[in-house]
Amino acid sequence: NTRSGRLASEVLVRSPHFSRLYGWLQNRRWSRRRIRPFVEGMDVDMTGSVKSLDEFETFADFFTRRLHPWARPIDGDERVCLCPADGRVLVYPVVDRRARYRIKRAGFQLDGLLRDEALAGSFHGGSMAVVRLGLADYHHVHFPDSGVPSPARAIPGAYHAGGPYARRHLVPFYSENHRMVTPFVSDHFGAMAIVEVGALTVGSIRQAYSPDTPVGRGEHKAGFEPGGSTVVLLFRPGAIEWDDDLVARSRQELEVHVRMGDSLGRAPEGRAP
Repeated sequence: NTRSGRLASEVLVRSPHFSRLYGWLQNRRWSRRRIRPFVEGMDVDMTGSVKSLDEFETFADFFTRRLHPWARPIDGDERVCLCPADGRVLVYPVVDRRARYRIKRAGFQLDGLLRDEALAGSFHGGSMAVVRLGLADYHHVHFPDSGVPSPARAIPGAYHAGGPYARRHLVPFYSENHRMVTPFVSDHFGAMAIVEVGALTVGSIRQAYSPDTPVGRGEHKAGFEPGGSTVVLLFRPGAIEWDDDLVARSRQELEVHVRMGDSLGRAPEGRAP
């Protein structure tokens, strides 16, 4: 928040070189000594981890840990939109491409988020969910519905921190940070967009699917390496009815922690699959 602090952030922290260096350091074998103190200090839930603490070779290996499928059961109702990741959720039942949205200290508009006027226009009047991952969360992204994903489009950018660190100034997190936009034609919600936003120390967003090939509900899509991150889901008008508790809490600007595979909402009755 000081002038010198903001200058240091502009020169150093936003640079992709800083995040790449951080990622390189977390891939060194000596970094594994950080794992146990991190798990204890952040109260990380290791239930369902494929590897035990002693099996991780580096901190990055731990951060990108995979889970057994039973650790994140998928809601069995096919008309339910699955949460794509573990994280704190806010939903917006109606979005306006001209409006400016503020999440913690980050402000953005649809055009700035997507960097595609036509795509942003297609979601005008639609709805949006923002899933903000914390450092202790499982850092993988899964498809919220079955369907066919297009290739992910990378938008190079800066590496602002995702947390509410800058108290006096809005952070252009969603409009300047490195992110990837995946158009997705889902079976129950129609044309969507899945946006992964990298943050400070996120060296890369690794896609794990085959473009233009059908995927199943809850199938693995991508992973963040390593750091805090965010996933944004965009829907066209009338495509989804959000769960009532999420709508009520979001109106109060209160995030709800939801795990991957749990419900965010469902396709309206009468909407053709």
